[in-house]
Amino acid sequence: MDEKDKITALSFDEVYIAHDICFDRVNEKVIGPHKTVQVVMARGLIAKWKQPIFYAYDTPMTKSILEEIISKLYYRGYYVVSVTSDMGTSNVGLWKSMAITHNSSSFPHPTTGRAVHVFADVPHLIKLLRNHFIDHGFLMLKDINAKK
Repeated sequence: MDEKDKITALSFDEVYIAHDICFDRVNEKVIGPHKTVQVVMARGLIAKWKQPIFYAYDTPMTKSILEEIISKLYYRGYYVVSVTSDMGTSNVGLWKSMAITHNSSSFPHPTTGRAVHVFADVPHLIKLLRNHFIDHGFLMLKDINAKK
């Protein structure tokens, strides 16, 4: 794989799962019950590849977890340039802890110091906008500049 093919975009989401208990026969241990699983997906920004690289039960994403993932990828030859997530409550807290605002949408790469850009998940934003309109309504103003 060329260096440019290893330029990486991360996305993560907290997914609700069934509250079941199961037995892992290979490791001989009980798993669960859990409410959520945090999943991180790495994908090529230029090359067409993707790979789940992290999961943790009942664990919100934190600055330290995210920086550790980015650093480990870097030491394996993959350079993370962007991170995408929905704007759930825990993720908003994460971005605040990393000083992400509407005026500053990146944070320093934990290893190189170069910018890692943060993006909101667009389908989630559209859903939030729809829900806002349903919950609060909207006012359509008559176009005062329309030609007759």
